Amino acid sequence: MILLTSTSDLIRLTTSDAGAVHVQASYVDLSGSTVTPGRTNTVISTATTTTVVGSPASSTQRNLKSLIVFNDSATAANKVTILHTDGTTAVDLYQVSLPAQTGVVYTDGQGWTLYGNTRPTNTQTFSANGNWNKPTAFTPKVVLVRAWGAGGGGGGGGSLSTAVVTKGGAGAGGACRVEAIFTADALTNTVSVTIGAGGSAGAAGAAGAAGGNGGQGGNTTFGSYLTAYGGGGGAGGQISASATGGGGGGGCHAAGGSGSGSTAGTGGVPTSTGPGIAGQGITGTNASSTTHYGWEGGGGGGGSSSTPGGLAGGGSVWGGGGGGCGGHRSATPAVVVATAGGANGSALGGGGAAGTGGATPTAGSPGSATNGVAGGQGGGGGGSTVTASTNGAAGGAGGLGGGAGGGGGAGNNPGTGGAGGVGGDGYCIVMAW
Repeated sequence: MILLTSTSDLIRLTTSDAGAVHVQASYVDLSGSTVTPGRTNTVISTATTTTVVGSPASSTQRNLKSLIVFNDSATAANKVTILHTDGTTAVDLYQVSLPAQTGVVYTDGQGWTLYGNTRPTNTQTFSANGNWNKPTAFTPKVVLVRAWGAGGGGGGGGSLSTAVVTKGGAGAGGACRVEAIFTADALTNTVSVTIGAGGSAGAAGAAGAAGGNGGQGGNTTFGSYLTAYGGGGGAGGQISASATGGGGGGGCHAAGGSGSGSTAGTGGVPTSTGPGIAGQGITGTNASSTTHYGWEGGGGGGGSSSTPGGLAGGGSVWGGGGGGCGGHRSATPAVVVATAGGANGSALGGGGAAGTGGATPTAGSPGSATNGVAGGQGGGGGGSTVTASTNGAAGGAGGLGGGAGGGGGAGNNPGTGGAGGVGGDGYCIVMAW
C-alpha cells in the first residue's frame, strides 16, 4: 500500500534520458465515508523529474492502487526512479533501467513487476585496446566475457629458377577462443581490455632465396581475469624438397608455436595433433596428416610435405581457423596448387580461398571475420608460378578474431616469392545482464 495523506504528499518520477515514457496512475480517495476513484495519464519526453500522482485534498487520504510506467522508445533504454515525497523528505520507492518497449507495474498488495520484451542487457565489443565499464543504467548480476587471441602470420614463399622444388610458405595457426562467466560483483567497475595484434607476414623470398617465417599472434586479455592465446606463425617456403611446417594453433593455456623450416609449430597447451577437444591447441602440419582441426583451440596451419603437396588450413568450431599453404613449384617444373584457409565448422579448408597459380598468379583470399560466436577464418595460400621472372602471389590475411594468415606462393627467380598473409587481430565481446 502506498498512501498520500497530506496536501504536500506527491508521487514523482525521474527519467535519465529524453524519450517517450508513458505513465498511468489509478487511485482512490477516502474522505470520511466517501470513496472517490481517480486516475492520471502523463507523457514524459525529457530527462527530468515529473509529478505523476498529485496531492490529495485536505482531510483526504489517497491510496495508490496501480502505477504503470512504460518506455515507449523503439531503441533506447531509460533509467526511471519512482519516489514519494511529503514536501520535505523524498524517498526512492523503486529504480530500474527500462529497455525499449518495456515497463514496470506497481499493483496494490502485490508490489512491482517488470514486463515487456527483455530484461536490461549491455554489450561492449573490442577490436582495439580499450576499457570495459560496468553498466550504470542498471545493476548487472552476470557478465559473460568471450575473447580470441590473434592469428599467426603466414610464411613467405621461396624463389628459384632451376629445376628444383621450391616451396610456398606455410599457413599460420589460428587463435584460441576463451569464454568465462563472472558474477558482476566479482569484477571491478573498469577493466582494461588488450587486443592481441595479428602475427606479422613472412617476408617474400628474395630472388633465389627462401621465404621468411611468419610471426606469432598476440594474446588478448580482459584485465587479469582472462587471457586468450594467439596462434603461431607459418614457416617460410624452402628452396629444396624439404617439408614446410605450418604454425600451431593457440591453446587455452599457451600460444601456439611458430613453424620453422621443416618443423611444424607445436599447438598451445594443452597440445594436440588433432582432432582437438575443448581448448587444445592444434599442432601445424608438415606432412599428409588431415586431423589438424580443433574445438575452441586454434586450427593448425597448413604446411607441405617434401613431395611437394600443400595441406589446407585446419578449422576450429569456435577458435580461429589455420592459414592455407602457398602454392609450390615442382622439379619438372610445374605449378603445385595452393590451399584454402580453415573455417568454423569445417575440418579442413572452407575459409579464405586459395589463389590460382600460373603465368599471372593471384593472391589468396582473406578469411572472414568473427561473427561474435565463432572465430575468424584462415586466409588462403597465394598462387605460385613457373613463368620466368615472375613473382609468387601473397597469402590471404586472417579474419578478425584470430584467423591465421595464409602462406605466400613460390616465385621464379629473378622474381620473388609471395609475402605471407598477416594474422587476424584478436577480438573481445563482453555481455552483462
